[in-house]
Amino acid sequence: MTRSTSPFDQADIDLGTLSQDLYQQWESAMTTWWDQVLDSPEVLKASGQGLSTLAQQRRRYEEQVDSNLQRLHLPTRTDLIQVTRIATLLEERLLKMEDRLLEVQDQLVAAERETVQARIDAAEARIEQREHLAELQARLDRLEGNEPEGEPAPKPTRKPPSRRAPR
Repeated sequence: MTRSTSPFDQADIDLGTLSQDLYQQWESAMTTWWDQVLDSPEVLKASGQGLSTLAQQRRRYEEQVDSNLQRLHLPTRTDLIQVTRIATLLEERLLKMEDRLLEVQDQLVAAERETVQARIDAAEARIEQREHLAELQARLDRLEGNEPEGEPAPKPTRKPPSRRAPR
């Protein structure tokens, strides 16, 4: 039997390099072909016409859906968009009103604190005045001789402060 010699029988062929070379040639040929196809005015014109037709068909479909929904007395896409806009505007207004309400509430709390503190200060001042007047009355009584000199004047009785919450 005779053996045939084929190029694949040779040991010096590197299959990795060969496959890489074949891939690069294929990639180069495909890139060139796609560049020619995509740069072709006929292809661009046909693509544009196809997209235009698709857009027109889509618009007709949406109009038909809206028409059917109107006949069934259901909300259309336009109705839903309008309701969504209104809801968004109302939500924004509500958030603004909540923010303003919180600001007013904070101002009221601060004013209430100031009012309560002013009432406390006024009550303390009246108590101090009463004590001072009681001391002056005791001195006056001693000077007039109504009370013996050695005995201290009785302390004035204070009414307990009111426990009512301020208005």
